[in-house]
Amino acid sequence: MKTLGVEDGNEVGSVSDGEFVWSYDAEKNTVMKIELPEEPLLTEKDIVSVIGSFVNESNVSMLGVDEVDGRSAYVLEVRPKVKENESEIASRTKIWVDRDTWMVLKSSIYNNKGNLLTEVEIRDLKINTGIPDSEFKFEIPEGAKVETLNIDEELKVPDNMSLEEAGKQASFKILIPDYIPDGYMLNSTTISKEDDTDPEGQGSETVILSYQKGSENFDVIETVYENKSEENTLMEGAEKISINGKEGKYLNEFGDTKMLQWELGGVEMNLIGSLGKAEMLKIAESFKEPSTEVDVLDAESLKEPFTEFYILGPDGTAENYPIDYVLGENGTVIIGIINHEQKPVNYTLEVKLEDMPLPLSDIWKNIYLGNNETLEKAVTITPPFEGTNMKLQFLLYNNDKKDMLEENVSIPYRNLNLWINVTTQNFSKNNSTPLTAI
Repeated sequence: MKTLGVEDGNEVGSVSDGEFVWSYDAEKNTVMKIELPEEPLLTEKDIVSVIGSFVNESNVSMLGVDEVDGRSAYVLEVRPKVKENESEIASRTKIWVDRDTWMVLKSSIYNNKGNLLTEVEIRDLKINTGIPDSEFKFEIPEGAKVETLNIDEELKVPDNMSLEEAGKQASFKILIPDYIPDGYMLNSTTISKEDDTDPEGQGSETVILSYQKGSENFDVIETVYENKSEENTLMEGAEKISINGKEGKYLNEFGDTKMLQWELGGVEMNLIGSLGKAEMLKIAESFKEPSTEVDVLDAESLKEPFTEFYILGPDGTAENYPIDYVLGENGTVIIGIINHEQKPVNYTLEVKLEDMPLPLSDIWKNIYLGNNETLEKAVTITPPFEGTNMKLQFLLYNNDKKDMLEENVSIPYRNLNLWINVTTQNFSKNNSTPLTAI
C-alpha cells in the first residue's frame, strides 16, 4: 500500500511493503518504521462481526443512486438506533458505494443538528493499473533519523494497578474527586504514555480512574501533554458550561454516554459516563485545584521504561567476540547495561554455558544503577568443559520484576547469547559469529 497527500502545504505519505510501514516527516527529517504483525489485526471473522454489530445497532436505508466523480454509486443512509428513554441520536452518516467495485467512494458524517462534521471523497479512481513492486520500496532520505514503532507494544492494554502504585509511576499528581455518587467504587487504575513518535504527533501521559456500580460505570481521564496539538474536534459542538468558575464543555450526543471536559492545573480532565448532567458537574466541581501548575512533560518522561543490555568484544566494539577457546584459557567480553526505567533499579547478572552457571565476581550479584546511568565492565569467561556450538548465555534480571515467572522459575529481564567452541587443541580462531539477543 502507498498513500501520498498534502497536509498544511507539506507532502505527507506512507509506504507498506507488507512487512513494514514507512512514513516520512519532512519537517522533522524523521522516518517512522512500523513492523506489521504476522497475523492481521482484523481477520475475516472480525470484519464480519463488525459489520454485524453495525447493522444490528443502526438503521440503514437506501436513498437511491447518485454519481461521484462520474462513477455510479448506491447512496445509503445510516442512523444509530435509539433506545427507549435515551437522548437524541448524535449523528447520521451518508455513504456512496461504487456499483462496480463496491468501494466506498464518499462518506459524510453529520451531528444531531444536521451540521456536516467531516466528508471524505475518492476522485479519479483507477483499479488494477499494473503498479510495479518498486513503488512499494521505501528509500530513507539522506540524514533522516529512523524511529521504530512496536505495534504489539502500542496495542498492549495498560496494566491495572492500585491507586498507590499509579501515584508512584505517574509523572504528575493524580487528582481524586472528593464526591463519588452512592454505590460507586474505584474499580481500576491504568497509566499509558505516548511519546512524540505517536501517530497523533504529540507526547502525552494519561491516567484513567474507572469507577463502577454493578453494570454502570464512569471514567475520569487525566492527561498531561508534552506538546498540546489543536483542540479535539469531537468537542467542537459541545455546550460551554462553568466548573468552579472555569470554562468547561459538556457533550450529550452519543446516546447514553455523556462527556465533560475541562482543565485543572495543567491537566486536561475528561469525565465520561452515563450519569446525569447535574451529577457529572457535582463530581467535576469536587476536584481540588493542585497547589502548583503541572509542568509540561519532557520527551524523556514519556518514553516507555526499558533497559539497554549489550555485549562488546574485548576491543570495545560490537564484533570480534571470543568464540573459540582452548580448555583452561580465558576470554573477555564487555557487558553494557543502561537504565532507562525512569527510576533506580537493582540488577543481577548470570552467565551460563549450556545451562551450567559460571562463576562471576560478586559485583554482578547486585548492580545498582540510577535512571539513565550506564555500566560497562569486562567479564572474564573460563569455559569448564569441551564442546562445539555451545550456548553461552548472559542473563540480566531486574530485581523489581522477580514476579516474572515461567513454570515457577524466574525468567530473565534481558537475555543475550553467544555460541562458542571449546577444545583441548589450538586451532585457527574465527571471531565472526553473531551475537543474538532475546
